[in-house]
Amino acid sequence: MRNKIAGSAVFCIALLKFLTSNAQIHSEKPVFHYSVMDALRNGAYTGEFTIAELREKGNFGIGTYNYLDGEMIVLEGICYRVDASGAVSIAETSLQTPFASVAFFKSDVEFELSNIKNIEELQNEVIKRLPSSNKLYAIRIDCTFEIITVGSAKRLGENETTGLAELMKSRPLYSKENVSGTMVGFYNPPYFSAIDLSPFHFHFISKDRTYGGHVMSGKLTAATIKVSLDQKPGCEVILPQQNSVFNKPWTKENNVKSAY
Repeated sequence: MRNKIAGSAVFCIALLKFLTSNAQIHSEKPVFHYSVMDALRNGAYTGEFTIAELREKGNFGIGTYNYLDGEMIVLEGICYRVDASGAVSIAETSLQTPFASVAFFKSDVEFELSNIKNIEELQNEVIKRLPSSNKLYAIRIDCTFEIITVGSAKRLGENETTGLAELMKSRPLYSKENVSGTMVGFYNPPYFSAIDLSPFHFHFISKDRTYGGHVMSGKLTAATIKVSLDQKPGCEVILPQQNSVFNKPWTKENNVKSAY
C-alpha cells in the first residue's frame, strides 16, 4: 500500500513539473500574428487561418473574423466572437481570420492601480511601469467601468476593399454602465505600427461574458485595477497566401492611425 501511495506521489510531482515546465515554455514563445494591421488598412479582409489553428498559437489575444464579421477576444483559452449586434458567443473553430494577435499568457509583472479616471490615464500609467517601452507585452487588465463604450464590426460584402479607417467611421458602438471584466490586449512599440495598433490594442469582455468589443473609451470606477504584464521575446508573423488584395501594392499612409 505504501508503495502505491509513494508511486502516486511521484507521478503527481512529475506531472506538476511537466505542466509547470510546459507553461513556462509556452510563455516564452513570441506573440503570434496572422497577417498585419496594414493589410486591414488596405482592405485585405480575408485569410485562410482557422480558429482551430489559432488556438494552437495562443490562449490569449485579439483579432477579427473574415469580412470583419465581428470582434475576436481570446481569454483563458476560449475564443469569443462579438457580432454586429453586440452579442457575444464562443466562436466556431471553423471560422477564419484575416487578422489576429495571440500569445500564451503567463504574467511576469503584476501591479495594482487606483484613482484612475479613464482609458487614457490607465494607458499612461501602464507605460510608466513597463520594464522597457521598446519591447512587446501581452497585457491583461481586470477592472470595473462606471461606463465603457466598445465597438464591433459589420460583415462586409465579399468584394469590399474600402480601407479600415473609412469603414470604422460607421462601426457599431455599444455602451454599458457599471460593468466588470477584462481588457485583453498588447503593448506595441512605435516601430511596430505596421503590424498592429501602437501603443496599445485592447478588446474588452465582461465578467459574465455577455458584453464586449474593441475598447473605444471608458470611465473607470474607484475600484482597484489589477494589471498583469507578460513580456514577450518578439513576434512571429504568418501572411495570407491566397489573397489578391494582400498581394497588390498598398497605399502608404503618412499618418498611421494608432486606434480605430
